[in-house]
Amino acid sequence: MYSQKSLNISLHQDFKLFAFGDKLGNNAGTLDLISRVKYESKQQKIGYFVYGVEFEKANINNHFYRYGGLVGYSFNKILNNTKLYLSPTIGYGAIKRNNVNCPSWSSSLQAAYKLSKIIKISSLFQFTERTDLYELHGLREIRYSFFVGVEINLFKFN
Repeated sequence: MYSQKSLNISLHQDFKLFAFGDKLGNNAGTLDLISRVKYESKQQKIGYFVYGVEFEKANINNHFYRYGGLVGYSFNKILNNTKLYLSPTIGYGAIKRNNVNCPSWSSSLQAAYKLSKIIKISSLFQFTERTDLYELHGLREIRYSFFVGVEINLFKFN
């Protein structure tokens, strides 16, 4: 099965920023990309563990970079559709903005649909602790984002 012991890469774009922009001066078409490299462990009864690293770059005012590690579980055998994957993850890393580095946590839920043995289309619902906003503006916030993208199976381990 595709989901057993494999290495994947994914790329997701923030849908709202790209389609509509925001109220903070970032116009429609603004890039906010998350790239992930994930290892999918051995298939279990209802799914498998995932481990990975991620990097986010947003072309917003004062640029935004976030990088870190993640761990989660991908459920692929709880619904009648074996092509549907639901993967909650938690992550920890850092945000860099205006030459300030801030530790930050995040959580996400990825919903993916397998098109072939190699490609999945997916959406990513993400909550991020925006510690950069505290450092820059004194605001303690957790922000929500919705991303759309693709995941590609690079290779499978035996």
